Amino acid sequence: MGTWGTGIFEDDLASDIKGNFEDLISSGASVADATKSSLAEYSDSLTDTDDGPTVHLALAKLQIQQGALHPDTAKKALEIIESGESLNRWREIGGEDLKHRQAELEKLKEEIAAKT
Repeated sequence: MGTWGTGIFEDDLASDIKGNFEDLISSGASVADATKSSLAEYSDSLTDTDDGPTVHLALAKLQIQQGALHPDTAKKALEIIESGESLNRWREIGGEDLKHRQAELEKLKEEIAAKT
């Protein structure tokens, strides 16, 4: 999977999840159903130390955008952000990219806090 930026969706996996989720919503699925379908579709990624956090963070951002953040999704995303586990690949890169990704995660954390 490729990553081309520090934003939540600037990653092949997150971008794919976003496209799938938005297609489901456009087809009339509820946010809950789109989330459940996305988790099933990307279940293999959930156990990967880089991809698992990406899935959960993307779903949290998507739910926020839809105005329907589920408490379980919020909790999981906050755990990921606070543990720093989603920064593994960014620590390898270091420098400004790491700082920018940390800022993106902090923004997401604030968005989650505002919705819970």
